Amino acid sequence: MAEGAPHPIRVVTSVTSRTVLGSLVGLLLWAQLPVVALGWTAGVVQSGSMRPALMPGDVVLYQPPPRNRTPAVGQIVLAQDPIRPGHLLTHRVYQVLPNNDLITKGDANSTPDSTPIRPTALQGVARLRVPWVGLAVQLWRARQPVSEAILLLGLATLLGLAALPLHSRSQHK
Repeated sequence: MAEGAPHPIRVVTSVTSRTVLGSLVGLLLWAQLPVVALGWTAGVVQSGSMRPALMPGDVVLYQPPPRNRTPAVGQIVLAQDPIRPGHLLTHRVYQVLPNNDLITKGDANSTPDSTPIRPTALQGVARLRVPWVGLAVQLWRARQPVSEAILLLGLATLLGLAALPLHSRSQHK
């Protein structure tokens, strides 16, 4: 190795950790840009009812529902959960009833939801999925301290590796 040249392992470690951190920051910005610029809503997928289209920990961006237009069968919607007041539901439109109420169904569920969703309960129509970005939020809400600790330790390790100098101190003497 040439004198004064950075050690190859340090270069690979630094570039890799900075790439991963940069990608995470980019995904976070990508997930927030439509929220800030367009007034969309962002939500973290909490359950596996929409697998494989949406995975727990994904962030989904929802465009406000169109006025005087019912979402089409097959679209993924965000709505007030008719079974659990105060909770939101992300499912695919399975059927539109004559009165424009929606029957929804999770992709991983064997049967459609039993209670229709009123058009006034719609919060948005899914437009963009950003994978994994909401994993920390999902773990926090699930109160899984071991998983949270592993995630934080991994992030701290990446930050530490990204901050390492490329040259060792012995090379600067």
